[in-house]
Amino acid sequence: MKKTSIKIKKQIFLFAFLATTVCSTVLNAQDMPGESFTLTSEYMKGDRKIQIVLPKNYNEDTAYDVQYMLDPNWGMKRRKFLLDFMQGHAMSPKIILVGVVSPDRTSDMTPTNMKNFPTSGNAENFIDFIGKEVKPFVTSKYKTTDHHIFAGHSFGGLCVMHALLRSPEYFDSYLVGDPSFWYDNQFLVSMAKEKLKHTEGKVLFIGARKGRAYTGMGIDAMEDVLKEHAPDNLDWKIIAYEDETHNSVSYKLNYDGMKFISQEFRNKSLRFIPEQGEIISGMPLTVYQMGASDALRYTTDGSEPNFTSKFLKDSVSISKPLTFKVKVPTKRSSRLPAISGEFVEGKKHKGIKKSKRFIQGLKYTYYEGDFNKLPNFDTLKVIKKGTVTDGFSLASFPKKELFSCVFSGYFEAKSSGYHYFGLSSDDGLKFYIHDKLMISNDWKHAAYAEKSTVIYLEKGLHPIRYEYFQHKDGAEINLQCKIPGKAPSLLGFDKFWHKPSKN
Repeated sequence: MKKTSIKIKKQIFLFAFLATTVCSTVLNAQDMPGESFTLTSEYMKGDRKIQIVLPKNYNEDTAYDVQYMLDPNWGMKRRKFLLDFMQGHAMSPKIILVGVVSPDRTSDMTPTNMKNFPTSGNAENFIDFIGKEVKPFVTSKYKTTDHHIFAGHSFGGLCVMHALLRSPEYFDSYLVGDPSFWYDNQFLVSMAKEKLKHTEGKVLFIGARKGRAYTGMGIDAMEDVLKEHAPDNLDWKIIAYEDETHNSVSYKLNYDGMKFISQEFRNKSLRFIPEQGEIISGMPLTVYQMGASDALRYTTDGSEPNFTSKFLKDSVSISKPLTFKVKVPTKRSSRLPAISGEFVEGKKHKGIKKSKRFIQGLKYTYYEGDFNKLPNFDTLKVIKKGTVTDGFSLASFPKKELFSCVFSGYFEAKSSGYHYFGLSSDDGLKFYIHDKLMISNDWKHAAYAEKSTVIYLEKGLHPIRYEYFQHKDGAEINLQCKIPGKAPSLLGFDKFWHKPSKN
């Protein structure tokens, strides 16, 4: 028994040494990006520094999530780089990063006083300082959403978990890096048994190391408590990484943790093709997933997808009018609805036989004005008319900005069946076929905003119309099409025809 006790004490001492020494050896290794502020704190009995980094292209018209991180001296530059990467690839929302500086991290981040750590035990005041003083300062100075993330590593991870258990009202998501749950005879593990019931709707990610460190840090004990006591809608996850050190593991866990925390954001960018359109009852069409999520689920009855809904792998066949919804379900209190598309009862649209009266290309009518959305063209003065035969030729128009135009003619269906149409534009664009509005992309935006639809066309020519406006900066129209029996491709002007005007 004595030998076992000595071994455990030695192991605890080793992890205590890591938590207080290994991190502190690199605390001053990085310059902190962003702007520094000094707050006079009632809870900390003096002045405290925070560091704030705004996301790229920050503007006061947009609301931003906020992440509060501990030990910014050590990891803020790396975390900013990671967030920039994830935001640039639509993997997380744009985030205001707030670094909370600790002159004595042992004091600030530990929940109780231990003899071996003379200054320890001030975490409750520190948590209140962040929740009641730092957070209000940030939300009064910047435009923020209602989503606040708290992140820390080692003793910082211990503090973040303490905040979840003690004051869950302060933050919404918790990113806990290789936490020192061994501290004070696993004080937080015991606390979690009672307090986890108050963490409904929160998001918790814990990243750790595999092997002896997983047990030595007390993470296995916390995992057991989470399995038994976590409420159903606490969305939590633990990943243990192989072949990592106490410091190196932070690279992986911060990336995976932000992916996990940002799942609701990523749900917003899910796509399927077609997004809506016409379907003929009894004539199936295929809906394709545009992504690579193995967790994506769908419904066809208008309900929100959940963990019992069917998986959407590569594609699914539908054969009647319905509401199609997709989502990666989570346990958390969802802020965003599923991506939804309406498929209405359609018909077989007859085509016109092509003859020598038709010439390749589209007609256009050009107008000028300061448009934020597509105008009523009947009220505008026509500036120019003409035809385009090998592209929309936006750069050739009299003005590069502040104009609008209508392109009209016929689309040639070379065989009968479902035709999928897609488009993206900078700025607004509407697509009509047989005088029916099929796609509306009518707002100021860059060309990333793609839309798609489907319609059954019989062989022949079908009247089409594209209405477009350009406000400022780039001008762009991109068209895609999937015709029966063929792979999706760019929609070329060889499929467009028009009748020349009579002089």
